[in-house]
Amino acid sequence: MRGMAIALLAVVISVVPCFAGPFPIYVTVVMHTEDPPTNPNFTRDRDTYLRWRDALVEFAELLHRYGAAFDYQCEWTFPAAAATYDKGDVTANTEGLNVLKYLHDVLGVSIDPHAHERIYNYADVAELIRRTGVEPSQVVGGFLYWPPDNRQNWERFREPLQGRMFPEAIWTGRILWGAGTAGHRGPDLFASGVWRPKDRYHFITHDPESPLIYIGSWRRTTMRAGGLFELVELGRKGELDPEGMYTVSIFVAHGVVVRGGEEFLAKFTDAVLEPVGELVEEGLVRWATLPEIARIWIEEYGERPTIYIPADQRELIRSLFPGG
Repeated sequence: MRGMAIALLAVVISVVPCFAGPFPIYVTVVMHTEDPPTNPNFTRDRDTYLRWRDALVEFAELLHRYGAAFDYQCEWTFPAAAATYDKGDVTANTEGLNVLKYLHDVLGVSIDPHAHERIYNYADVAELIRRTGVEPSQVVGGFLYWPPDNRQNWERFREPLQGRMFPEAIWTGRILWGAGTAGHRGPDLFASGVWRPKDRYHFITHDPESPLIYIGSWRRTTMRAGGLFELVELGRKGELDPEGMYTVSIFVAHGVVVRGGEEFLAKFTDAVLEPVGELVEEGLVRWATLPEIARIWIEEYGERPTIYIPADQRELIRSLFPGG
């Protein structure tokens, strides 16, 4: 009898995967719709807006079918256009709802403000999202972290932000994402993990008293799934902290989806959604939006910081923040 029990245990061990390591890795797809001139001023061109709207809906529905998490981060012009044009027959493909409400309420997309703050600041963009009937997330969808003394000053997000175009609007950011440089011409940060940055001079130092959480994006690439496959291999090789929380953002520009059409969707499905789905089934990956990741970090990881900078960037980033 004892021998049979041992044999059964051996069978179970051989069948059930046993992963020693930092799994699951938390993954979301992040999309940016930019302000002019990078993307069109949709408030002035209804036909262009409708074309970009349809592409967004098709992409979001594809992600939903695969169970993928999606953070849609939009500049001011897209929600402003949605409030103007999403009426009557326009909403036929979104269950009678404007596009942002459909994404949020039906598909479970996190609607995050994104602002270069040339005209509208983050609180203004959040207000425009609210006017579509959607409560914006508390995600700062991209910001300047280097040089520390830059025009944006991310530390101001520690306090509620007042609108510039809508002075009555107040928005509070609590989650930072997408640490970058002006025009992405400098050393954007490609770290994975979650922590509370101490201040602008010590961005890669965790401060448990800081009100702002930073969620690392890792590589942010599109067809390589944000570098997810690389990070999974590092975990399998034992090169990651087994108790750490690791994060990946698969970045997709709205314009790329519009221009690529069905060909892009097919390639993205084959190169990203299918293989990531297999990793999900293996228990190595878990889809989660940025707000969900922040919640999981607080509730399940006890706010234990993970700051993992890729080897090819580690020396440079540490030199930028010699004190952390």
